[in-house]
Amino acid sequence: MPTDPRAANGVCGNTHPWRPPLAPSQTGGSGAGNIPNSVSASLAWPPTTISNAGAAVSLLPHYTRTGTIPTLPAPSFTATKSVSVGDGWENPSDTLGLAVPIASCTYPSAWLESGFSVPPVCGAQSTGRRRDDAVEATITQAPGLPR
Repeated sequence: MPTDPRAANGVCGNTHPWRPPLAPSQTGGSGAGNIPNSVSASLAWPPTTISNAGAAVSLLPHYTRTGTIPTLPAPSFTATKSVSVGDGWENPSDTLGLAVPIASCTYPSAWLESGFSVPPVCGAQSTGRRRDDAVEATITQAPGLPR
């Protein structure tokens, strides 16, 4: 890269520079939010493979969708008018729980220190199936840093 910005024009070789204006689908207009079936079909969940995961997807730790979805508290007002503030969750038909650890499973450190190995398999969990043996998430102390 040239040190003089006046001489840098074209150095990076951008063969497709942006040319205004933005398309309507890029600004919320016609076509926005429409995901082609060909794209949705290629993005299956859970994924069947994960690059550099260190093990097959079926052997990686799984979570269960039984946790409580965190929501924001409603604001409080001092005005005398009545206002409906909702319950902090926009989509009432989205009832799938938060993904939480399964009580009987072993999970790796969130920091993935060197020497990490995949814990023993805990059993596959589908995204919609519920398990009664999930534990509620709790706040814990941050792990100590290696010296």
